[in-house]
Amino acid sequence: TDQNFLDKANEKMTKYVQECAETTGATKDDMMELMEIKIPTRKEAKCLLACYHKKYGIQDKDGKLDKAASIEAMKDLKVADPELYDKAVKLFDTCIEQVPNQDCECETAAIFMYCFNIYGQMMGLKPGMVPM
Repeated sequence: TDQNFLDKANEKMTKYVQECAETTGATKDDMMELMEIKIPTRKEAKCLLACYHKKYGIQDKDGKLDKAASIEAMKDLKVADPELYDKAVKLFDTCIEQVPNQDCECETAAIFMYCFNIYGQMMGLKPGMVPM
């Protein structure tokens, strides 16, 4: 995967995490947890993740998982690394099918992250390998 693509993806990720931290009351620890692709434990951290997902379109404005928008958000990855893109699409497909939308969008986000990490490992993807 080319470095320019990764740099841009990381910049966007950092920007979104900071914007979401301001609106959710998340702490620096919560932000680090998200940047390290860890499953959030505190409510603020889960809501930080939901906000982040919404910015990428993984969750829609109502907090429901959105397969089409998730795949659209990865279109740059398709050009940068087609093989990784194919795995990422399969991973999103699997987790969006597996994870039921919760009443609380923050819980949906946390369960999705859990699925993403488990299935990602099974597919040979390390946490953070899907740059978004």
